[in-house]
Amino acid sequence: MMDLDLKERVRAAVDLVDVIGASLTLVPKGRMLAAQCPWHDDRSPSLTVNRERQTWKCWVCDIGGDVFSYVMRRDGVDFVTALRSLAEQAGIEYQTGPKVDAGSKDDKSTLLAAVKLICDAYFDQLDSPSTDDAKIARDYLASRGIDDEHRHLFRIGFAPDSWDFATGLLKQNKFRAEIPVAAGVALNRRGGNGSYDLFRGRLMFPIHDMQNRPISMGGRVIPEIAARHGENAGGKYINGPETKLFRKSEQLYGLQLARESIRKGGQALVMEGYTDVIAARQSGIEPVVAVLGTALGEAHVRTLKRLADRVVLVLDGDAAGQRRADEVLELFIKADADLRVLTLPDAMDPADYLNQHGREALQHLVAEAPDALEHKLGSLTAGIDVTHDTHAVMQAIDTMTGILAKAPMLDPLKQDQMILRLSRTFEISQARLEDRLEKKRAEEKERKRKAARFRAAADAAGRDSRPSETSAGPGARNAGPATRNTPPAPAGSATGPIDPNLLLAEAAEMELDDPWSMEQSGAAAGPAAATAKPSQDREVPLSGFDRELFETMIESPELAGRAVEAIDPEWLDTLSAKMILAAYQELDLQGRELTVETLLALIENDFLKNEVVTMQFRLAQREGKITQTPEQRFQSLLEQFHRRENIAEKHRQIAKLESLALDENEELDLLKQLFDSEKDRQQIDH
Repeated sequence: MMDLDLKERVRAAVDLVDVIGASLTLVPKGRMLAAQCPWHDDRSPSLTVNRERQTWKCWVCDIGGDVFSYVMRRDGVDFVTALRSLAEQAGIEYQTGPKVDAGSKDDKSTLLAAVKLICDAYFDQLDSPSTDDAKIARDYLASRGIDDEHRHLFRIGFAPDSWDFATGLLKQNKFRAEIPVAAGVALNRRGGNGSYDLFRGRLMFPIHDMQNRPISMGGRVIPEIAARHGENAGGKYINGPETKLFRKSEQLYGLQLARESIRKGGQALVMEGYTDVIAARQSGIEPVVAVLGTALGEAHVRTLKRLADRVVLVLDGDAAGQRRADEVLELFIKADADLRVLTLPDAMDPADYLNQHGREALQHLVAEAPDALEHKLGSLTAGIDVTHDTHAVMQAIDTMTGILAKAPMLDPLKQDQMILRLSRTFEISQARLEDRLEKKRAEEKERKRKAARFRAAADAAGRDSRPSETSAGPGARNAGPATRNTPPAPAGSATGPIDPNLLLAEAAEMELDDPWSMEQSGAAAGPAAATAKPSQDREVPLSGFDRELFETMIESPELAGRAVEAIDPEWLDTLSAKMILAAYQELDLQGRELTVETLLALIENDFLKNEVVTMQFRLAQREGKITQTPEQRFQSLLEQFHRRENIAEKHRQIAKLESLALDENEELDLLKQLFDSEKDRQQIDH
């Protein structure tokens, strides 16, 4: 619970009339004040403000509250953010942890001032170009069709092609040496001696919070300047790193400008780039924002839901856009929002489409955009004869029910409606589909139970593997005996994250005769199983089934989610593969995106990073040459893993027959199990 005293101090220090009057025109209405409500088409002022009680109300919308609820609704934020914003406005220190040293890298007001200083300086460089490079940048921006009005509106700037423009400016203004990196405008030098500018020779797009304060920025290459640097020019876009001010999974570019139009129109368009947003605004489409180097996530949807009921994801028409379209279905299921997906035709991005076809054509496509479920069904059934292609239909049903099963609290009516749509699409009874959904839910529940048990076991192993007090000194006579056979455990607990990086590093310290490690690697299961796991060395490159599995997961994050559920770590051949799967599992448990970007962000080990990047390169080299889809390759891998596991299980049962003294009945029962298992396997194979 938040500090009640703090809330009261903020409430007393901030006048609701000033807060509302900053954006709305207030007029006297008897003893009250009134304004046109921004949440409906208000012809006459119907939002009433009681200055004495510091409350507000719109009777038409049936909404109201105090200054906190107003800011929450106006800005589309939660209570804590509204409280923090109003506290800063009132000059009241908002402190929930240890006291922050003013001027330090932990002081948000210092970071805000630093980012604003640099953004303003970049803007001035482009607004009044005094160098040849600045003039090149100005000409290039104009060639992209961005006019001066929108250059000013979005505060677009230019970062000089210098290693110390931003760092030097902050130093001149007496900011501490740690501030440039903490503010996200510089990088530390490798030797640890100072920092250098992150953005050099680029067009700069400031990123603002809902209070219109710059909190980060992104830079786009300028071809003429980039050509000087050749391969060292860097990527086309560079987004600022995550800082105490900026979280890309929560922020949306341009939301501070689009907020009112989103609220009034009841709809938000989400695009993929800065220039797409600016092009849309120039064409007259205002309720438009962009994600910032990441996919649309739950936090984004929560923010937009506070402003509008309908969210339309407008994606580029290229292959990458098509894949991202398939990934938003889980969001649609979990969120109580009308989430639509529009994939543009002819591999165009929104800026290109608007340039060629105009605003009305794009608005027509937006109006006709299918919801995420319909879009996914369309992609799954494209080219499939649902009457005759049984295998493809079963795969599609498994995919859909698997996604539905992940929803923690699915509204019964929404579930019924979705099942009805699936039934009509696949011409299968609702009862059958509901049975399949319940089976998938049971599998999901079991997966989570196993994950929780694994975490608890890791926590217990971590406690047991710590040095005993006996070895620490005299005060430990009462300590329990040390457990030699317990290996160093992964960092984490039943409530904390498991670090796959430490799992790999600590694996090197496990002794080969350690029963725990042998059991975990599968060697304790018998000769056949040991043979099926040829290498448990800590740094063995991925190959065969393991590499193919992770390449499909990298190519399709949706398949990565299914693989986390379906793949048993003991099926994998190397410890490296198990650690990469553990990283995916941790991302899944945290509710994060299962993209290769988040995977690389989690993994710190150089060897594992290299394995992942190598697979990325392999996929790029094979692009257009792979005849099977990721779905087909994944299904084939699953069959291979199951077949291999069945063989291992058969060998284990035979070894059990050979090693145990069983009576005649027990031996017959075990043989019958073997025959039945083999019969079932052969039926599946044929």
